[in-house]
Amino acid sequence: MPTTRPRVLRRTAPAGLLAAAALALAGCGGSASGGDAASADTASGDGAPTTVSVTDSQDRTVEVATEPEVVVATDWSVIRTLADLGIEADAVPTPNSTLPEDLAVYEGEEVPKVGDVFEPDYEAIAAMEPDLVIVGSRSGTPEVVAEFERFAPAVLDMSVRATDPAEILAETRERVEALGAVFGIDAEASALMDDVEAEVAAVREEVRATGRTAMVVQVSDGTVSAYGPGSRFGTVFADFGYDPTDAPLDGDGGHGEEISQEFFVEYDPDVLFVLDRAKAIGQDATPALDVLEGGLADSTTAAQEDRVVEIDGFAWYLATSAPGSWLQMAADVRGSL
Repeated sequence: MPTTRPRVLRRTAPAGLLAAAALALAGCGGSASGGDAASADTASGDGAPTTVSVTDSQDRTVEVATEPEVVVATDWSVIRTLADLGIEADAVPTPNSTLPEDLAVYEGEEVPKVGDVFEPDYEAIAAMEPDLVIVGSRSGTPEVVAEFERFAPAVLDMSVRATDPAEILAETRERVEALGAVFGIDAEASALMDDVEAEVAAVREEVRATGRTAMVVQVSDGTVSAYGPGSRFGTVFADFGYDPTDAPLDGDGGHGEEISQEFFVEYDPDVLFVLDRAKAIGQDATPALDVLEGGLADSTTAAQEDRVVEIDGFAWYLATSAPGSWLQMAADVRGSL
């Protein structure tokens, strides 16, 4: 049997943003509100649950032993969610860039690195004899799940697959509460999402009171792409309450629309959110704000009124569906007010 590190429940504070939530979690009680995502099977002796039935994002119903000893996670949203719940994964992908403070434990060599988010190292993971493998997002495919099922007793895909930005937060809650059920902390998971939803609602109220428009752009190796309400960054509008500009970007999906400098003048946002993709994935490139500086973006209302905001690449691009990432996104949006 492999040697494992002890499973220590510890409260983390991603970017200092989970402090308030931790207060609620410390005194949390009552029953969980996990809905249909997970249900427990109870042992006949002391009434403690021994397995939990989880429906994952591939609509697979998986029986998972509660409080599994060896847990491998291949997706950063999953890994951050576990950290938000006080759970440390036993193996993770190799990071492409510096991790945020709340995940610093995964920077060193203590926790094994097993491939990357696209290609897990199946041989290394099999050697760990995991009780549970959790995939998601870039690794959340039927092919990856099938490969893990060859040797792991339980495999869960915890991807958030909602294509309507207005549904992403609700699906995030489902995934977080399902993981809470697996680790026997149902109520804590539910309380954490209550805090996230309350923070998002508070920011939305402040944003809507301004009546301002916003635009989201991603800079990647000098190329600038704009994203609208139906895109991967649609939460700016659906959840945080900004009005979009008149730019025709509704159907741009996950890739955005490459734009010229004139686009900024034509659609003149009151607020401009900027994501530096190269920084997020650890590539060496001209910083996003430097790419925009000196161009027509400087003539926008956003620039003139000092409301150009560089958003956190890890939260908005790599780990978008973790509670800590939602709180970071809320902080970024609040920074535009």
